[in-house]
Amino acid sequence: MEGLPASGTAPSLPTMAEQIAVDQISPDTFTSRVHPQRMGNAAPIAYGGCTAGIAVHSACLTLPQDSNSNFHLYSVLGAFHGPTRIDRKLKCVVTRTRSTKTFQTRRVVASQTMDDGSERTCADFFVDFHVREAELFGYSARPSMGYGVGPMDPTHTAPTIEVAERLVRDGHISREAAEANGKMFAMAESFFETRQCTDGVSGQNLMGLAKDLTTTQDDRHITDKTSAEWLRTRTPLANEAENCAALAFIMDGALSFLPLNLDHKNFGDSGACSTLDFALRVMRPGVMMDGWHFRERRTVAAAAGRSYSESRLWDEGGGMVAVMTQSCIIRPPPAGTKAKL
Repeated sequence: MEGLPASGTAPSLPTMAEQIAVDQISPDTFTSRVHPQRMGNAAPIAYGGCTAGIAVHSACLTLPQDSNSNFHLYSVLGAFHGPTRIDRKLKCVVTRTRSTKTFQTRRVVASQTMDDGSERTCADFFVDFHVREAELFGYSARPSMGYGVGPMDPTHTAPTIEVAERLVRDGHISREAAEANGKMFAMAESFFETRQCTDGVSGQNLMGLAKDLTTTQDDRHITDKTSAEWLRTRTPLANEAENCAALAFIMDGALSFLPLNLDHKNFGDSGACSTLDFALRVMRPGVMMDGWHFRERRTVAAAAGRSYSESRLWDEGGGMVAVMTQSCIIRPPPAGTKAKL
């Protein structure tokens, strides 16, 4: 697609490591090294995963550094209080609310300095760490259906750019729409190699862009439909803190507008869709995001202008790595307006 080289990367964007990098300006205060970036939104509003990744990275850097410490991320509870701007850096202030031999808890308040010098809170997070303990149990739920035999299965997976090209070729979307979609999600393609599962809804309609396309899951109730993909970072990350930040970054993706994608709608059919709060649960310590991971997404409920959706992540060996659940605002468009896309 125009604006993206053949590999699907966007060289003008920072790397994954740069995007979640922070500089320490005092023992418990950090600033993002680069500005948060926009993704999945036409407005000048940053992708929530940028804020979450920077906050998690900041919390990780306040853990004990002695040779006997063995703390690993297991929980992130976050609430977004307002949009994060893309024209300035984020500041994260960390409060050490619990420090024991077994658990470490950090509260992270992410904010930005406004033009008048005031601080506006963008999000508030509780980040928990746990030492690695002996296991009484070890098990994982499985994906809801089979999606092929692995990330390189040519029958059941395809790079996002190939899905887009096929939809253009078959007349389901225009070249202009494909290019606009590629630019909107260029950051994810820059940081992560992604192969769409073509048995999932998004692997067929490109996250709802081809909203009139009949999918193989059209006979299911919306809560039984799923989208899935294989993903891994394009480059290795330096340490566990960076990998945890990258995990928080990518798990935020595509949940707020998932109900649209599953119900023959897209961004233009809503007045607003964005995350209100989330819970990220990490099941296995030592996550390495440069290895292939399988992500399956589904929506659970919607009412009163809100939706509740879930994303699950497994490693290539079938072990569940993390679960992200989100409550999101999802408003109908203003009365009398027409769909934009």
